[in-house]
Amino acid sequence: MLKDSEISRDTNRKTHRTYTPEFKAQLVAACQRPGSSIAALAGQHGMNANVVHRWLKEHLHSGRHQLVQADMRAIAAVAAQPAAFIPLALPAATPAPESQEIKIELRKGGVSIIVTWPLSAIGDLADWTTSILK
Repeated sequence: MLKDSEISRDTNRKTHRTYTPEFKAQLVAACQRPGSSIAALAGQHGMNANVVHRWLKEHLHSGRHQLVQADMRAIAAVAAQPAAFIPLALPAATPAPESQEIKIELRKGGVSIIVTWPLSAIGDLADWTTSILK
């Protein structure tokens, strides 16, 4: 015979959750995408990550939890669609005034050089700096 304390304890127990084969297959497929996090996907569905890891092992060893052909065709159709082009309006570039300069300090060993270079000749500065630091 059960005591009153045992009855109340048993009524608060969580029930065993079951998942449809389609859900398992979709979650296994989602986990196999590059960059996906198994723990994050499990957490999004309120599941323990160990359950998803077990499904992945079952899929690897026996081929269980595979998407049905119709699902695979739907995924392939979505993947085959080209990404939409979204035009962006960029602000007009304002030309830099010729009087702007770049000031850099170069150090090599015990020698320190401060150079002021015109912004209009930035390409030449890169070449000059490379040759000096060799």
